Amino acid sequence: MVAIKIIRGIKKYRDAAMIEIGMLEKLGKYGESRSSCVQIRNWFDYRNHICIVFERLGPSLYDFLRKNNYRSFPIALVREFAKQLLECIAFMHELRLIHTDLKPENILLVSPEYIKVPDYKVSSQSPKEGSYYKQLPKSSAIKVIDFGSTTYDQHDQSYVVSTRHYRAPEVILGIYRVY
Repeated sequence: MVAIKIIRGIKKYRDAAMIEIGMLEKLGKYGESRSSCVQIRNWFDYRNHICIVFERLGPSLYDFLRKNNYRSFPIALVREFAKQLLECIAFMHELRLIHTDLKPENILLVSPEYIKVPDYKVSSQSPKEGSYYKQLPKSSAIKVIDFGSTTYDQHDQSYVVSTRHYRAPEVILGIYRVY
């Protein structure tokens, strides 16, 4: 099974889609087996809409947390997520790429499967049915998605990057530092 991302046939969206396809192909060429970046399978143009074919994945970390009433993940699971995310960022850094829009919505679980476990932090006065349990992913495997605003680290680019709600304070304040 696959997932298909359909990009509207408007020039600015088509241009961004072609940039994303180029980035995805570059990521796939250099690190298909060792990266936590989503893998492009193919792409095509259908009635002026760009369609990108991906491997099928599970829900985003954001959606999983939302459906689970924002209950926290165990620290061991958070470490597994962080390890894979940092490996992905390091891999992109080797290729001189910057994602610019990392957020829970752009980190997907590889599998949609989950288990229910007792939630010992819930008070006995909880009003919701089944609130004594929380869901945890069966697998800690993740993939980073949405490379539409990815850029090369040496290109002149706007420093106003990322989704506004996740924007770093130094970007908001205009305090830039080159590493």
